[in-house]
Amino acid sequence: MNIKFIDKISNGTLRILYRRVTDSNVKKIIEQNEVTTVGICDGNIADIIAASDIAEKSSNVIVSEVSGVCPQHIVCIAIFGNTAAVKTALNSIKNDLPKLKY
Repeated sequence: MNIKFIDKISNGTLRILYRRVTDSNVKKIIEQNEVTTVGICDGNIADIIAASDIAEKSSNVIVSEVSGVCPQHIVCIAIFGNTAAVKTALNSIKNDLPKLKY
């Protein structure tokens, strides 16, 4: 899984995310300028679903799928929240995702 952390996100990056997010609740949060920090994760669908669950259980964040076109079937999620919450969520994904292997 590829994990990125963006603090003090730029308006241009927010516009890209806004166009790629289909969840209307997340779009409203972006429209209201409530987003300052975003975590981005991409990987296979099983890892992404598990990462989303880990993120929401570990911290006060909102997770949304980010649509895109990828021939390798890679899926991407954006994790929205304050800086500390996003860092906690990303650290939990990094530490807990490998433990979920069956």
